[in-house]
Amino acid sequence: MLDEGVVAGPEDIDLCMILGAGWPMFLGGITPYLDRVGASERVNGRKFLAPGVASEPA
Repeated sequence: MLDEGVVAGPEDIDLCMILGAGWPMFLGGITPYLDRVGASERVNGRKFLAPGVASEPA
């Protein structure tokens, strides 16, 4: 979705997951989760969000 320009940023995906799919709000969405477990770096080579933004500080 990000690569194809469907959404402007990872925050839009998080908002959809929280409001539409029932992702727990206190977890901040799916992209912080993917950053925390390291999946975003394995797939994209980088994290979705800057350190400290809905994630653990660097």
